[in-house]
Amino acid sequence: MTFLKFWPERFDLKLLVFDVEGTLYQTKVRLPGTSIDSTIWQGIAEALGPEAMAAEVHTHEKWHCGSYPSYLDWMKDTIQIHKNFGLTGNKFSNLILSAEYNIGVPETIRKIDRSQFEIVLISGGFRELAARAQIDFDIHHAFAACEYMFDKAGVLRGYNLLPCDFHGKIDFIQLMLREYGLGADDWIFVGDGANDVPIARIAPLSVAYAAHRDLRAVAKYKIQAFTELSRILHEFVQ
Repeated sequence: MTFLKFWPERFDLKLLVFDVEGTLYQTKVRLPGTSIDSTIWQGIAEALGPEAMAAEVHTHEKWHCGSYPSYLDWMKDTIQIHKNFGLTGNKFSNLILSAEYNIGVPETIRKIDRSQFEIVLISGGFRELAARAQIDFDIHHAFAACEYMFDKAGVLRGYNLLPCDFHGKIDFIQLMLREYGLGADDWIFVGDGANDVPIARIAPLSVAYAAHRDLRAVAKYKIQAFTELSRILHEFVQ
């Protein structure tokens, strides 16, 4: 016999969905020839040297030409670059630890009423970076596109990939809404990048933080200071 799980609707709870790179963390690296700023992906290439940087830029050129069938294919190519140029576990960990939060992020997230909002992180970046924020801010749900596996010698041996960018982010949000027994309008999205446009288009309330022009064009709210989010959340639950 199969038992189905039914949750009563939780009218007092909403999902608060955050992008990670660029939204929670600062993006400080943009390689010449690329169109986006990065926290970790391009930071790895920069740390691995000029040849790795050139190879990374080439993947961006291929992406813009439509040469990759999916984001997973781009990641596989990029991961091979990291393997070819000797990314070590120690170097990767240092990059994760060196990432800095955007101004206003720690105090704003710590003020969020968790009886009203369940925070979910959804990232096209690394699981390890999302995990840092989970520890720092007591966040229990995170989905990220890539997770690395290093052996005891620090050699990159494997990885786990999820289709967790562009339209793929929507699937994970729908999963969490179902698990919490929430309705289609019971969530908010906060992001910064052009890759967040698909999710912002369908979000009942979307917030573009210091965002790419394409995201600003579709988001309901545009903010430049992360602390402005507190006012928006207060209005949403009134």
